[in-house]
Amino acid sequence: MDFLQNCIKANYEIYHLLNTEQDLQTQMQRGFGGDISLKADLKAEAVFIKYLQKFGRIYSEESGMSGSGRDIVIIDPIDGSKNFASNIPCFGSSAALEKRGEVVCAVVANFAAGCMYIKDESCFERRFFSYKKVQKIFLTPLCGMGIFEKSYESEKLAPYLRQEGFKYRSLGALALSLSMAHEVDFVLFEGRIREFDIAGGWYMCEDLFRFKNDKFLLVSKDKGIFDKISDFIKEQGLDGFF
Repeated sequence: MDFLQNCIKANYEIYHLLNTEQDLQTQMQRGFGGDISLKADLKAEAVFIKYLQKFGRIYSEESGMSGSGRDIVIIDPIDGSKNFASNIPCFGSSAALEKRGEVVCAVVANFAAGCMYIKDESCFERRFFSYKKVQKIFLTPLCGMGIFEKSYESEKLAPYLRQEGFKYRSLGALALSLSMAHEVDFVLFEGRIREFDIAGGWYMCEDLFRFKNDKFLLVSKDKGIFDKISDFIKEQGLDGFF
């Protein structure tokens, strides 16, 4: 699909940019999403706009809605900006094409790991930047590890998971975390959910057990894990999860 090919080209250009330019951690103005944008965010956004504006309006964390067209391209130019600014190796990008209110294809890049997750109705694969290797994404066995984004703000869920023996990491890059949902036991998020943070990654989880509202997000490949965590949330009445 032409959109995917343009996403791939954009991510190659951004990957090169991040590995060659200086001062990209410089803080700029506050972006549309409420966070302070880095120079890297704005430069990556410009690259995406160059490649993707012909596919529809651009909805970006940095600048909000721009351009024209019936369809919407939802982008997070640098997913995990704070990680990038701190040299923590977990940051990437997310781009998704929405038609008639539904995402139909997406690319989530992991610049730190040097790969991209690419999905449309006919494929779901991981492609590497530095060499010609493509891996099909499939469900892996339970690994004993999940991802709980913003766990540091959780007053009830985090103690419950610890009590029940669930192990997890908080990576600080929600799109990347969602793109890895087939390979971990669960992905959980507690906090304000913004469309450009999740559009691409959420689409990649459409075949898994999943739920989201404006405050919680839960994805798991295992129904037992999904039910156990969601049952606790229901019992605690945490902000009307169900």
